[in-house]
Amino acid sequence: MIIKNEVDGVNTEKINKELNVIPMVDTVLFHGSETDIKLKGHFDNEIYYKIVQDDFYALALTLRSEGDVSRYSMNDFHLVGNLVKIENVQKLAGGFHLKIKVVERVMATDVWFDSGYYKATYEYQPDIIDMDHKNQNDILDYVKDITEEISQNFKGAESYVEYIKQIDDINKIIAAIIPFVNISVDQKQAFMEMQSLRKRSLRFLDLLIEHKQSIQFQIELNQKFSDRANKSYREQMLREQMRAIKEELGEVEGTSKDKKDYRALIEEAGMPEDVKEIALDEVEKFERQSPNSSEINVIRNYLDLLTSLPWKDSELKDIDIAEARKTLNDAHYGLDKVKDRIIQHLTVMKLKKKKQGSILLLVGPPGTGKTSLGKSIAQALQREYVRISLGGVRDEAEVRGHRRTYIGAMPGRIIQGMKRVGSKNPVFILDEVDKLMASVSGDPASALLEVLDPEQNDTFTDHYLDVPYDLSDVFFIATANSLRSIPGPLRDRMEIIEVGS
Repeated sequence: MIIKNEVDGVNTEKINKELNVIPMVDTVLFHGSETDIKLKGHFDNEIYYKIVQDDFYALALTLRSEGDVSRYSMNDFHLVGNLVKIENVQKLAGGFHLKIKVVERVMATDVWFDSGYYKATYEYQPDIIDMDHKNQNDILDYVKDITEEISQNFKGAESYVEYIKQIDDINKIIAAIIPFVNISVDQKQAFMEMQSLRKRSLRFLDLLIEHKQSIQFQIELNQKFSDRANKSYREQMLREQMRAIKEELGEVEGTSKDKKDYRALIEEAGMPEDVKEIALDEVEKFERQSPNSSEINVIRNYLDLLTSLPWKDSELKDIDIAEARKTLNDAHYGLDKVKDRIIQHLTVMKLKKKKQGSILLLVGPPGTGKTSLGKSIAQALQREYVRISLGGVRDEAEVRGHRRTYIGAMPGRIIQGMKRVGSKNPVFILDEVDKLMASVSGDPASALLEVLDPEQNDTFTDHYLDVPYDLSDVFFIATANSLRSIPGPLRDRMEIIEVGS
């Protein structure tokens, strides 16, 4: 076993042991490669002149993730990188275009931020030459044969194959081919870090064979579906291919990072069984859709709503009457009769152990603190608080939602409020119920009857949601300036508390 000491004729003893760092984003360099990079933005004149002072040598370290250049720490770099030599420099409007050559693999022993740039100390990590010349030549021949086989599937690859055939060094042939092999940056980094020439060569052969098989599989799929490859069915064909690949890999229900796993979200949401069945039916319909289908966004929005609504029972905290009175007194001066009525109402709730109690209607002139009283009640009950304004609402769909068949359909304000607050038992303020207005689009005041009726609102059905939703745990508080314009049936469902000026 031989440790390789010489570095392409470069006297490493004369190179500084403290060099500037060139952060590499989504790029891994390999010994034997020459490549072009562009220094731009933050890496401009100053970093260039610092590299010049080091006889055009620098360290190229790959970043684990891209971010603010001034906030990287040592842990943000892969510490195994490369000593590189700047072969050529071209000044551009936005920075410098550098032609660099990889001299040797190194391990950064320390990385620090210095005057706006990064510097590092390092140790050489040369290859361990654990293969004789015959084995190296055998692997070179094998790599060239596989490359020629793969290239037959691509037009215009002849010149590249001829170039590969002229290479007589394992490191150089790996550096020339590895950019075209479909593996991640982390996999390339792990591959580059291998010091054993034997292990790295054998691993490269495995990668090359896998790449060849992947290309052959793609060609077989294309031939399988070629009879359906026309303009009108192109999108459907791609989906068929993707399904076939998943079946081959045994990952029929696999999901990608940017795709929501709706089945898991439905399980976590805690929906009733009848709602869960409907949701799973929608997921199956969603999975069958073509990416360009007009239905896919409608189904996705519906599933997003179903999975984000609070279905599980929220924790019910015991009502502390003394603390509730203190909360009301701290937030509101005066209004003693109003606060006494509210405390009586909360006391009845505590004694009867009901989650909601009857609906409160706070009536009084503008500016008397009706809405803020509702917020104080929420604090006293230790519940979430949500408010919607009903002033000037003319359309019944504002309360009950639109049918999903309509373009731009949305859930009603009640369901939107429940989604926003994320709790099953909030204090829900219905502001200005006396300003609801009937029109040709329906009577929103009549739509509120089901919302505020304790006998019906445990199965409230929003037109957009189209499944029963339980509102019986919600503590509704309505506010109004006058009782005159509130319909009798709606007024009868509420306990009226007058807030005087």
